[in-house]
Amino acid sequence: MTDTSAYVVIAEKLRRATGIERVPAIGDVLGTVDEGYVIQAINRQQWQAEGRRMTGYKAAFTTAEAQKLFGTSEPVYGTLFEDMRFDSGGTIPTGLFGAPKVEGEIVLELGADLDGALDAATVRRAVAAIYPALEIPDSPIDGKLTAIDMAAANAAGAGYVLGERYAIDADFDLAAIELTMHQNGTATASGVSAVCMGDPLNVLVWLAQKLAHAGIPMRAGQIIFAGSLVPILPAEPGDSFEATAGPLGSVSVSFDA
Repeated sequence: MTDTSAYVVIAEKLRRATGIERVPAIGDVLGTVDEGYVIQAINRQQWQAEGRRMTGYKAAFTTAEAQKLFGTSEPVYGTLFEDMRFDSGGTIPTGLFGAPKVEGEIVLELGADLDGALDAATVRRAVAAIYPALEIPDSPIDGKLTAIDMAAANAAGAGYVLGERYAIDADFDLAAIELTMHQNGTATASGVSAVCMGDPLNVLVWLAQKLAHAGIPMRAGQIIFAGSLVPILPAEPGDSFEATAGPLGSVSVSFDA
């Protein structure tokens, strides 16, 4: 598809859709993941024009299993905004999401801009801090999703929760962070950050290079959700979730009954 007006129409439909009021899958209409990112870019610009403050990015499909499931050979990214954020320990009101899920993740915070030609050493030096975090995806698309749908629909980004900021130095091993997920007080799974493309740094390198290729710089202060360390969990009314990550501490959220 090369019709710009058609992109705008699709973008508007997705922009107005929610996890409660969904739209049909669009992967077959667009044809490529790059076209999905065109839709996402249109909506990102519109949301920013409307006053939404961008805070960073999320990466989905950061494991080989997820990529195979969704028919892609690389992750898919989405954009995060301040109004997606919920306080750790807080309760999410009913009616905000349609079919929310919860992921336990490690978030990277940039201490320097990233743009242009980038290698792993440059990207690593830019990481100033990390957080234990929960991500809450909720797709606005109905039916079976593809990587194209995910790219267009902002990678199902709907909400997120950050724990305490944990400053790191150059020797900190980003691949060795252990995280345990709890649902309603019961431990459900544990994982290590190396599950995310071998190292969350590899996720950030991929993302920074992908964005640079599209002419999009990453800025100091932005946060990056690097993918779930544990299996994704569906959230039901009344559920509570907590992720603990050793010295990084914990992060939690509940869903109103």
